[in-house]
Amino acid sequence: MKPLLSLSLSSTLLLGASLASAQQPQGANCPPGSWFCADTQAQSAAPAGQPVQPLQQLPPSQPPAVQYQPAPAPPPVVVYQPPPPVYVVPAHPEYPPPVYVYTPREPLAYKNEWGITARIEGAMIGSRASSNSGMGGLGFGLRYKPIAHLGIEGDLDFFGGRDYNGFRRGETAFSVNGLLFVNPKSRAQLYFLGGFGWSVARVVDDSSGFNQQSFDYGYFGGQIGVGLEWRISKHFALNADLRGFIRGRIDDNTHYHPEFFDPSTGRSTNTSGGGLLTAGMTFYF
Repeated sequence: MKPLLSLSLSSTLLLGASLASAQQPQGANCPPGSWFCADTQAQSAAPAGQPVQPLQQLPPSQPPAVQYQPAPAPPPVVVYQPPPPVYVVPAHPEYPPPVYVYTPREPLAYKNEWGITARIEGAMIGSRASSNSGMGGLGFGLRYKPIAHLGIEGDLDFFGGRDYNGFRRGETAFSVNGLLFVNPKSRAQLYFLGGFGWSVARVVDDSSGFNQQSFDYGYFGGQIGVGLEWRISKHFALNADLRGFIRGRIDDNTHYHPEFFDPSTGRSTNTSGGGLLTAGMTFYF
């Protein structure tokens, strides 16, 4: 193998030297062992006094590729509107703001209270009474209301005038009545009353002129009525009511001297009735 390798190496070197000698031109100015040589004539300097030819510039290199991106969409259009102006009106120094003071209303449904009543009264005697008949009077009472809806009252009344027969009469009555207030929380309060009482009367028969006779009567009876109280304040009220009564005599002369006698029929009776119209006031405490 060694002789064979030596032979191959020698052949290769000889072949390379032959190729180099064949490529070199005549008169070439090349250093020994060079593969390529330039023409010395072409590379000779320019003659003296002649301008030197400028070197040609290399062609410009290709510019780098530029990638274009589409422009982004424009932002939305926002229209700004300024807020309306604020006008500050200063308070007038001469007119300060009003001050409201709340005062709670007092309840009208009072309870556990006392009252003193005073009133004037007129008697309704009847259509068949004497032409000169007519009576009126004054009354006073003491009232107690344990609750707003209920009350009790004791009354003392004084009457004077001409009675049903036309006789002169003076009468004093005492009665006890219960009171039922329907709407005690209102200022105008409707009430009902009912009770019983006693009375005494002094009657003078002066129809004959000179021969006057006097009689003393005693009565017991009951009454019922309806009224209206206007509660002006906690301590004061106005009252008006209509009362109807019926009574009978309880004195000792009922059989000997009847109070009413009808000469046309001969009938007599000691029972009487009528009505009272009152108007007055009540002071509560």
